[in-house]
Amino acid sequence: MQNDKFAPPIGFSSGPPQPGQPQQGYPAQYYGQPQPQVTPAMNYGGPPPAPPPPPYEPPTRVPPSREGCFARGRRNRPQGNTLSSASFIFMSGGLNIAWSMGFRGPIIYTSGKHNYIAWFIGGIIGALVSCFLTNKLAKKYIMLIASALVSIGGLVIACTKNNGDATVAGCYLDGIANGLVFAPFLALAGEVSVADMRGKIATNMEQIGYNTGVLLQIIYTSTWSYSYYNTNNFTAENLKGVFSAIFGLFALLMGVLLTIESPVQLLANNDEQGAIDSLRRLQKPATLTDETYDQLAEHKRYLAHNKDLSVGQSISQALPTFVRLAYLRALNAMSLSSFVALTLAFSAYLNYGLYSAEGWYLFFAFFRFIGACIPAFGVDSLGRKKLLLFGLLLSCSMGFAIGVQYNYTHGFHGVTILIVVFAFFSGLAFTGTSAYLSEAYPLGVKQHFLAFTFIVEMLVFMIITLVDFNLYHGGSQFFYAIGSLYLVGFIVGCVSLPETRLMTLRGAQELFNRVKNTQLN
Repeated sequence: MQNDKFAPPIGFSSGPPQPGQPQQGYPAQYYGQPQPQVTPAMNYGGPPPAPPPPPYEPPTRVPPSREGCFARGRRNRPQGNTLSSASFIFMSGGLNIAWSMGFRGPIIYTSGKHNYIAWFIGGIIGALVSCFLTNKLAKKYIMLIASALVSIGGLVIACTKNNGDATVAGCYLDGIANGLVFAPFLALAGEVSVADMRGKIATNMEQIGYNTGVLLQIIYTSTWSYSYYNTNNFTAENLKGVFSAIFGLFALLMGVLLTIESPVQLLANNDEQGAIDSLRRLQKPATLTDETYDQLAEHKRYLAHNKDLSVGQSISQALPTFVRLAYLRALNAMSLSSFVALTLAFSAYLNYGLYSAEGWYLFFAFFRFIGACIPAFGVDSLGRKKLLLFGLLLSCSMGFAIGVQYNYTHGFHGVTILIVVFAFFSGLAFTGTSAYLSEAYPLGVKQHFLAFTFIVEMLVFMIITLVDFNLYHGGSQFFYAIGSLYLVGFIVGCVSLPETRLMTLRGAQELFNRVKNTQLN
């Protein structure tokens, strides 16, 4: 007790605690660790400090939310709102896809193949331009530019009468807008959405947007009253321009008021405070929570994982994924091609007459739309892969069945009904590709490969529109080819497509890097 040359053990003291020393009986809380930095905000009721990112963890599925679907949707509604601008742009694109398919009503001006493929050419141009804007222009400004192009293109068509050149110009502007926004939209959809809402948000905004436009175009062109004697009347084509102008205006307003920049992009630009604020605004109520910082930490892991990849490594990882997803999107284009619409019209006319044929056009549009809605709301609960494979298999069966029944001598008996059923299952098959595209490619080349995937889809639309099929004898070969290609897609999907339901972006990317993915859950 008389030896004062040595300090007493930790937790024991021969006297009262000195100022600035820890209380008796409590070891230092940060022994062997760096001292945390205390900021004024911590002392005066400000937001809690961001905890340091946790160490690397292998990618796993996040646990499903315990909230009900309505509560979860209400809490994450800002994530869908921030993408609503692109949804209106895609609706305008759906109008033009249906118009190019042949659902346009009688036109008086001279038209040719160029009129019908102008929108697809514009889409390719816009997609190429978006590659050069990657990380150079904020996604919000890209949305606003595309919205303005849609409105201008719609006004050009709405304000002219029987003018083929004006129609081509409007189609080019709308196509450029859709191509310009496709890649930034899907990249943003993956980065702003929580894992258990990513599929629903991506599919609702992209596939439901396009199919809504197709449905709307077929409805009003099939029920429009035409007059061949008064060429100054307001035509169905003018109405398409009005719809496009309105959709562009809504997209512009939504882009200005609701679009929130990607927290991943903000982190990549070393703006961590901006990323935290973005994550806060992407949920309701817009407050900082532990979940906010968990998302921030996962985004940091995602960036760190991709930062270690060189450009060559990113491209080599993206190419196998590109082949799989571009193939699926090409099959999607075949299901909405001009020859499918021509076969529907021809078979409906032969079997049911001219006036009843218009009702079958409506059935085709409604069944395609309903087929797209089912996976759009079940892609995060049932999964992407099961719905896609189920739709592919039944679409393949319908393709072969149409090829067998495609016989002019027997009056195309049953072909009309089979095409309507084919539309339903093809919508079921390809809606989930939006979710795959939002999470598949490495970050460094993500927008470029998304744009290339869109270009492949547009090229398939163009090729089928430009080819002159023999309606009496060549149609069966076309549908046999569809059935065969869908069967290949089903086999490849069974073997190599991953199930990314409830996966983080980092985990989904690593799953796509594997060539073999046979799991269904």
